[in-house]
Order: sequence, then C-alpha cells, then structure tokens
Amino acid sequence: MYFAPNRLADHVTVTSIEVASPAVAPESPSPPRTGSRIVAACFSHATRDFVGQSLGRLLGLGTYSLLSTLNETPLRISCGIVGAASGGRLAYLIARQQIGTDSYAQCTAVGACAVVGALAGGMIAGLGSNQIVAGFAASSLLTAAVSVTSSPACDATAAKDAGELKAGTAMATSFAAIGVAHWCDHQWVVGSRFYPARNLGLAVESSMIEICKSSFEHLGPSVNRNALNFEGKVVAALLGMAPYVAATVLLNAYVSSLLQPRNESSAFAELATPMIVGGIANALRGATNACVVFKLHSRSRFVANEDVEILKDHAGAQWPTAETVLNKACVRYLLSACRNAVYARLRDSGMSVAQASEIAQGVYACYAQCRDLIHDVARGEGWSEPRIRIRAEAAPA
Repeated sequence: MYFAPNRLADHVTVTSIEVASPAVAPESPSPPRTGSRIVAACFSHATRDFVGQSLGRLLGLGTYSLLSTLNETPLRISCGIVGAASGGRLAYLIARQQIGTDSYAQCTAVGACAVVGALAGGMIAGLGSNQIVAGFAASSLLTAAVSVTSSPACDATAAKDAGELKAGTAMATSFAAIGVAHWCDHQWVVGSRFYPARNLGLAVESSMIEICKSSFEHLGPSVNRNALNFEGKVVAALLGMAPYVAATVLLNAYVSSLLQPRNESSAFAELATPMIVGGIANALRGATNACVVFKLHSRSRFVANEDVEILKDHAGAQWPTAETVLNKACVRYLLSACRNAVYARLRDSGMSVAQASEIAQGVYACYAQCRDLIHDVARGEGWSEPRIRIRAEAAPA
C-alpha cells in the first residue's frame, strides 16, 4: 500500500515558545561572621565597663572630696550604717537561698546570719576592722570548697546535709579566722581620718557603676553568660582571673600609686587621673570574661540551655531593675570596703603607698573576679544536680 507524503508539514512554521523562568529573589545579605561578632561583643563589653567605671569612680571621688572636710565621728557612724545595711542584706539573701526558710530553725539561722552580716559589714565599713575581713576571706574559700559536696548529692536528704554543712562551715570558719586575726593584730580601728569619707564615696561609686552596667548591658552586641550553667560560670571566672589580677595590680596599684600625691590627699584634681587609669583594668576584665564565656559555649562545655543564644545583638539602653542594682551594689561595696580596710591597715603598719596598694588590690581582684558568682548565689543559683545515667543490662551470652 502506498502512502502519500504529508505536504502539510512543509507549510508549518514552528515558532519558539519562551518559557518564563521563575523570578529569582534577590540574595539576602549574609549574616556577619562569628569572629567579627565576638570581637565586636568583647569591644562592647570593654567600652561599657570603662565608661561605667569612669563615671562611678569620678562621682564617688567627688563625694569623697566633699565629705573629707567634715567631722570624722558622724562620718564613721554613717559609714557603719551603710556597711551594716549592705552586709545584712547580702548575708540574708545568701542564707535564705542556701539554708532555706521551711522551718522555724531555718528561719532562726537565716536571721542570725543576717545579724552577723550586718555587724560585720558595719565594723568593716565604719572602723576598718581587718580581723573580720580575714574571717570572711578564710570562710569564703573553705565554704566554696565544701559547697562542691552538694554536686554529687544523690537524693534530697544528702543535698540538705550538704547545705547544712556549708552553713556550719561558713559560720565556724568565720569566727575561727577572726579569733586568729585578733590574736595577731589587736588594732580594730584604722588610723586614717579619710577612711569613712572614702567609704561613703565608695557607696556612691558602687551604686553608679551598677546602674550603668544594668542600664547599658544590652547597648551594642554582648555575650550572654547565662547561657552557661553555674559550673561554667565558675570555670570562666577562674580562667579570666589571672589577666584581671595582673592588670589590677599593674594599673590600680603600681601606676596609680605613681600618679597619686605622696601624702594622703582628698583633692579631686590630684586623684581623678589615677581613678580613670584604674578603670582600664575593668575594661580588660569585661573583654576577657566575654571571650572566655564564648569559647566555653562554642566548645559545648557547661551549656545550660541549647535554646539560649550566646551572642546577643544590640537592643538599646534599658531601665534597670532596682532590686538587681541594689543587690549587686551591696556585693561591690562590701568587697571594695574590705580592700580599703586592708590598704588602710597596711599603711598604718608603715608600708608605702605602692606596697600597700599592690597587696590590697591583688587580694581584692581575686574576689572581685567572682563578684558575679556571689550575686548568682544570692539569687539562688548553685551547682547543678547530678545526672543519673541508667546503664542497660548486657544481653546474656
């Protein structure tokens, strides 16, 4: 059979059909690298700390200069009241969290700790009693070591026993160390007439610094230390301690002593420059601590919650919480008052300005590095509960 060719195909013109390709969305800008973000965050921490320290120190120095011309006795009384209020509040907060208030006996113990803390704070701030400073230093170290026993507690009874052991260790060691220090040194009052005025200025300084820190902590990028658990915060504080202690001794002690007048002075113009120079050490502390916290978190060490972001973006200035500022100011004030007491007593014993400053600032820096940990303990944080790992039974061979 014969088929005729298809002539229609010779007259068909094939036109090209353009298929519209889907619209390509413009590329979104890539997020900044982690390295640049952490550098910016560390710089932000350093800047905020330096500005807050400078404002607080200069304001406290101005208060000190104004009050130094007044009679010493009412200043000592006022200073003792401020120290008693700070010491009593801090002792109450820590005792309430560590001892508890579930029974009448616990409430009595918390009240006793608050009274002892108030008496101690008043004597340190008003008189400069180094015996109590030595007692607090010894008890804090031993209590911190004993507190580790609460970490491997296997049940509620063991945890309660560990808490009672911590409370008993703190009280017993404090009184024992005070007794030993009193046997070594019978002088309970420092001889410097500027001491109470300096401590009242210190109260203004501590409050101003904490107001600035709480108000501007989200100004610029920042590292969130609360992304770590309590153990991680302890490790971060220990890792960042050496640079801060070295910077404090170098800047706050050695360099500042060279810039200060040879005779004890309360002149604002003569002490302003040493005060600002000393704030550089705190800027280094802020940057170092932020870097250490980020490094621990980036290596998945001591992470408290995977959903918590370690790096926070700029959120602007915020109105500070009054209770947080008050509690942090109490911690800062008491630690600084202890430093002033050690310095004044060393000067009374005949040491030079440089030697007394280096010793006092070196000891102070070790405790100041743990200042945030003290506030964490006062608000109820502590060693994490041990995790029980259940092992599966091996199948019989």
